[in-house]
This record gives sequence, C-alpha cells and structure tokens, in this order.
Amino acid sequence: MKEVSAYKIWWAEFTPTTGRFVTKHDNKVISGRIINLGIYQKRILLHFPSKEKAIEFISTFSKKLDKRYAIRLFTDKQFSMANQENGYTIPYTKKQLNEIYYVG
Repeated sequence: MKEVSAYKIWWAEFTPTTGRFVTKHDNKVISGRIINLGIYQKRILLHFPSKEKAIEFISTFSKKLDKRYAIRLFTDKQFSMANQENGYTIPYTKKQLNEIYYVG
C-alpha cells in the first residue's frame, strides 16, 4: 500500500465573514451533508487530494449561499497540529494567512 504524505492532502476552512456561525443551509450546500457538531458551527472543513483540487473547487463554486465565506487552505500536517489546548486553531503560515479566497 502506498503511503500518503500529510503535506500533500489539503484542507479548506470556510469561515463566515459576517456573523459567528455557519447556517445549516450553507453547510449543506458547501459540504453536501449536515454535520452535527452541536447547536452552532463556526466553520466548515473540507479535505482535498491536492491544493490544486481545492482551488478548482473554490473557483468553480457557484451555488447560492446565505453568507459570504473566507477560505484558507492548509495541509493535513497542520490540521493534525490543532489541539484542544489551542482551541483547535490551525497553525497557518504567514503566506497562508494572506492567501484568502471568498465564496458567497
């Protein structure tokens, strides 16, 4: 079996630019399913096999959303570094903090 690098799998974090929480409608439209993480969800996380695939998904996304979302991309390795002590915050690089995509 071929081992997959934690630096080749990419995640996209969708965070609403207005309000604090993702709407149920937007969650279903973006992720294709409802994820129950309690009453309120502050972000949507999607994984992709490469950064190129993530950017392709974002650039071709044209569905109607209730809110506008800022999207930051990060690697699976960075995702594994988020823990309860830091509030599950992703340790973004400076470049990633400046590289923001928008939908909605």
